[in-house]
Amino acid sequence: MKRVIKSGCLILVLFLGYHGYAQRLPEAGSQLERSLVALTELEAEFGNNSSRLVPALTEMADLYRGEGRFADAYRVLDRATQVVRVSEGLYTRSQIPLVRMKVENYADWSDWDSAREQLEHLFWLHRKKSDRVDGSLIADLMALNDLHLRGISEDNNEFQTFHFRRAASVNWLALGAAEKLWGTTDPRLVPIIYSLIKHHHLQAVAVEQGGKTGWELRQIVPGADLVRERDDMRRYFYMTGLGLLDQLRSIQLAQAPFDLEGAAMANLYTADWHLLFNEEDAALTAYKRSYEELSYAGRQSDELDQFFATPSVLPLPDFYGSLAAASTFRQGAQIGMSELHSLNRHDTADEADHAQLFYAEWGPSFPYTSSPDPVTHMLGAVRNATLFSFDISGVMEITRFISRKQVRTVAQPLNINLVQPSPVSPEFREQMIARLEQLQFRPRLNAGHPVEASATLIYLSAARNQ
Repeated sequence: MKRVIKSGCLILVLFLGYHGYAQRLPEAGSQLERSLVALTELEAEFGNNSSRLVPALTEMADLYRGEGRFADAYRVLDRATQVVRVSEGLYTRSQIPLVRMKVENYADWSDWDSAREQLEHLFWLHRKKSDRVDGSLIADLMALNDLHLRGISEDNNEFQTFHFRRAASVNWLALGAAEKLWGTTDPRLVPIIYSLIKHHHLQAVAVEQGGKTGWELRQIVPGADLVRERDDMRRYFYMTGLGLLDQLRSIQLAQAPFDLEGAAMANLYTADWHLLFNEEDAALTAYKRSYEELSYAGRQSDELDQFFATPSVLPLPDFYGSLAAASTFRQGAQIGMSELHSLNRHDTADEADHAQLFYAEWGPSFPYTSSPDPVTHMLGAVRNATLFSFDISGVMEITRFISRKQVRTVAQPLNINLVQPSPVSPEFREQMIARLEQLQFRPRLNAGHPVEASATLIYLSAARNQ
């Protein structure tokens, strides 16, 4: 990929060209053309280095990105950065949104080498040039966290561990800053804490999958040959996640009056966490307790029965502190599911009795889990997804083949049928069923006890969505 030439002369020539072009477009039709005209007018009125140009330049960068003109987007972002430096100084917090846009533009451009350079510069700006702790700093740190999460799924596999570690570090910094600014029981901590919980699940999945990233995440010191045992690392992630979930619950109970429903929902997520780490007995106890607590908080049995009648793919993308909030998210997903079902014609006789679920692999570089962010907005654009019909078990007693030890399992996929595409080769069918069997589900609950459910699931492969 050709790198952009950072020449002041070139920029001057290009924008003088734009000036002449804009003068020939007094009635410019497209939004980009109108932005060029507006920029030229601002330059004529305030000069080429006025900070008043920055909003117009960033708007143009967004328009260029929308058209896939990433070199042009970079050029105007670079000019906006230079304008800010001339106006305010070499390194200031006001540059942070511009650097972040550069990272996003490079990522869209598939130039992750340049994106990583800008990410490191962004991290340095946060640590060295943030002279006060405020809401903007916390929001900026969480935005940087999101960029590193994108890097995990899109950057070269060689740099996954870098993105994993840096994302977690930034998230912890955001939590520390938020606790210092707002206190340890402020509800605004909840999304920051839940983001950290998801980080620990993602790293546990990476360790379980093995390979270079799994090995590096187990290193006692980055770059060292000594590594912790895989089970020890998963136990660390599990216990740390439990501590963060306890913190979530404590925040709900610290409100005035007590948020009993929020505390019960935190316990429901704790049950899910136990299940994600195959701690079935602890999960069963927590599911029962969360049901009882929700009832004690004033939720009626018909509300609870309706909510828990539908299983979910774990982990959920966000923490929902009430049945109403969780139900609203589910309804939005169901609308998207209806759109997708209309695009993927199939025939399941008893579809009305099936819970409708959706799962999208995170990205081509890390397809082993769903995106940390909700992906239901992608549904309407999906054409080539795999459709499954299957059952999700309640509690089952099984006997291990080798040890002959009897254990309990919860929410296992059974009687899997690949509905679409059809027909398929036996190899493809085997591969896709193996992928489905790796997913983990919150079971259907009856009075807090897992029971069997039927489901259809649309599985979107990252490779197909590139």
